[in-house]
Amino acid sequence: MSRETRAFIAIGSNIEPEYHIALGLEALTGVRSTRIGAVSSWYRTRPWGLEAQAEFINLVAEVRTRLTPTALLAATQGIETRLGRVRAQVNGPRTLDLDILLYGERIEDTPELRLPHPGLLLRDFMLIPLMEIAPEVMHPERGRPIAELTDEICYRQIIDRIPDRSQVRG
Repeated sequence: MSRETRAFIAIGSNIEPEYHIALGLEALTGVRSTRIGAVSSWYRTRPWGLEAQAEFINLVAEVRTRLTPTALLAATQGIETRLGRVRAQVNGPRTLDLDILLYGERIEDTPELRLPHPGLLLRDFMLIPLMEIAPEVMHPERGRPIAELTDEICYRQIIDRIPDRSQVRG
């Protein structure tokens, strides 16, 4: 039996975000050979890439999995599809977006999957929630802890941290 790998998944939504994120987290608990660990705070963020759309809610969840990176990607894409994700417009509105940020110390660059996620160090809504739950995790390409890499952020989209998720409206 393969051993567990610690991975981190960015979760985002701007269509009924509280509802879809809750369903996405629940669906992740049902992924075979995978269990959820720490989950960051939820952050209200400005849209990235296509600004004429609703604000997003973003967070990061730690998972421990025995799945390969490709199998984990297939599982996350399956969840997105089941929850109504339509990829009609790049960076457009979405019910749920699940992106694998890190998969252990794995570096991968295929047409299907890039690890670490290419936006991790560029976008605060990926890096800040990850730092909140795992500041000690090493970035596989930089060889430094995530907590030391905030100077590389190019896009600052976070509006605020949501102290009480019940304040989020879909």
